[in-house]
Amino acid sequence: MAYYVSMDMVTRKSLLYRTGIGGAGAYAATHVVGCSHGCRFPCYAFLLMQRFGKVASYEEWCQPRLVANALQLAQKELPRLCGKAGSVHLSFATDAFMYMHPEVVTLTLQLIRLINSYDIPVHTLTKGAIPEEALQLSHENQFGITLVSVDEDFRKRYEPGTAPYPARIAGLRRAHDLGFHCFVNMEPYPTPNIWQQDVLRVLEAVDFVDEIRLGQLNYNDVVKQYPGWRAFYRQTGVIARDWCGVRGIQYDGIEARPSPRRKRPADSDPGDLFSA
Repeated sequence: MAYYVSMDMVTRKSLLYRTGIGGAGAYAATHVVGCSHGCRFPCYAFLLMQRFGKVASYEEWCQPRLVANALQLAQKELPRLCGKAGSVHLSFATDAFMYMHPEVVTLTLQLIRLINSYDIPVHTLTKGAIPEEALQLSHENQFGITLVSVDEDFRKRYEPGTAPYPARIAGLRRAHDLGFHCFVNMEPYPTPNIWQQDVLRVLEAVDFVDEIRLGQLNYNDVVKQYPGWRAFYRQTGVIARDWCGVRGIQYDGIEARPSPRRKRPADSDPGDLFSA
């Protein structure tokens, strides 16, 4: 597969925004519009982009566009966040290390360096491969991958543009070996009528991480066609919770200990992810 050598660009009026995910002082940024990974769960970010009229089709979503003025916006906005921002997440609406897109990776690394220069750590989540250059930056940064299967046939069908699972896991292991906090998002986890698999195989592939987050597959009616789908998710959550507990891995998600439902702050509507 050849590397993409050019991308269309867009400009935005703002970059950094508060988010209700990640605790007090959590911010996020969207420095790319769209994602070539083309996940077919369907992708929640894509659904929001359609809802807010930012992309007209799945095909358009799969043709990502760089935010041309992302660095300039960050340079303008970051001084106001000193002492206020506890972290910046890259990104809830795209992939920070988008597979086979070196332009995206380069911009992500530039943003991480800039954000770190203000003593603000960055959290990234990817279905790509974590680059070695990212592991040479602040050890306050955190790295995560999304992993809902270890079956390459599943990846090719539902995550067609993403990095192969072995490459994805290897990058996270390298980050762990260098002392970074590492996490795995096992979300959206499929029901057996979508894909037959053993959750323990997925868990055991990432038994070195600090944190695992398990979540069900939403926005797909096929899930509810599986008899006892709620019970399936509860049982899977118990298995994952107990497995993590034995190994001292932090667990969050289905069947974790009850906690108050997190509310999105009024000033971080999902539309903030895609404002012009």
